[in-house]
Amino acid sequence: MMHTLALAHRCLSRTAPSLYRANASPVTTAATTSTSIAILPRHSHRHYSCKISHPTKLAQLRAKLRTFGQGHIELDLNHSPGLALLTLSNPGKHNALTGKMMAELADCVDFLEEATNATSPSAASVTSMALGSAESDSTQLPQLHPESGLVLKSAGKPVAKLDQEHAEILKGLVGIIVTGADQKSYCAGLDLAAAKTTLLTPQAGAEMSALMVSNLTRFMRLPILTIAAIEKAAIGGGAEMTTFCDHRCLADNAKVQFVQTQMGVVTGWGGASRLLNIVSRSQALRLLASAEPIQGGQEAIDSGFAQATAPKGHAVEAATEYMQQYVWEKRPSTHGDESQGARRCVDAVRAMKRIVSFGLDYEGIERVSELEKDLFKQLWGGPDNLARVEAASSKRKKSQP
Repeated sequence: MMHTLALAHRCLSRTAPSLYRANASPVTTAATTSTSIAILPRHSHRHYSCKISHPTKLAQLRAKLRTFGQGHIELDLNHSPGLALLTLSNPGKHNALTGKMMAELADCVDFLEEATNATSPSAASVTSMALGSAESDSTQLPQLHPESGLVLKSAGKPVAKLDQEHAEILKGLVGIIVTGADQKSYCAGLDLAAAKTTLLTPQAGAEMSALMVSNLTRFMRLPILTIAAIEKAAIGGGAEMTTFCDHRCLADNAKVQFVQTQMGVVTGWGGASRLLNIVSRSQALRLLASAEPIQGGQEAIDSGFAQATAPKGHAVEAATEYMQQYVWEKRPSTHGDESQGARRCVDAVRAMKRIVSFGLDYEGIERVSELEKDLFKQLWGGPDNLARVEAASSKRKKSQP
């Protein structure tokens, strides 16, 4: 018995050393061991927001945020063979996110989850067993939320209604490129102009944080490889929006900067927890606490943050080129003639993404994300944050012609 308790004590010390040792008293007997476990910090016992343990509440938050602001999300299913293009479109505000766009991002994740489950043989067989049927319709088309403003395209053309051709495209999807519209900034974080009257309160901040952490964590878990194609700037929440992707491609003139401390807050969309899986702890501290920018070019690759660079204005093209390694075993010698090439096995590529995703320490990510959310709520909409938001808004107005 004592051996088992001692083993539990060692396991807890390894899994959360700083939390456990800072809050628990030394234990020497069975009677005190159970007490020390019970007084672990509250974050270790809570339901994490990104586990989506209350989907009804998140659906309500999505409906609420859908009414705030302009802009939209675009998803081109056939940007290139095997690759989709997700575009954050609010170019007048440097592609900053509004509540409406956050809701549409959730719609997009719903769509992709349904698409990858519907087109996966393993998922289809599980569905078949669950329904007790001998066969499952693996070509069933995913459905969009009826109130969604998500814009679907195929090869650059709007899609009014999904058909069997689109189902075949989705079957071959292995990667998604994420970028900002019109070669403007990748994303300037939250659209403060749209948020000033609706989202600048601690409660609104907590709700926004819960939905965005859920969106980006679910996106990370998709069996599809992703790359952020970054032009100009990814600032604040926009910097956090680069961290859910598997890869990053920075244009030479691009800059990624976590400016949250300059706004009197912390990362609220789970960016810090994901950054710790991209760069070292000391690098993460510099980037997060001092707002040190990541510049485009070789420096971004050397730091491990980026995997590709591009000339100014060509981040999407470079990202598309980088992702070809996941699409083709042998690339076609003639552009546009797929018959001359050999595609990789889509199911195998997706399965590899599932394996790598499963290997991530999601418990750690979720624990840190929950702490981020709580600290964000404490600071967001506070006096210092509001003063800094107002100063930033005034500076922006003065710089406009």
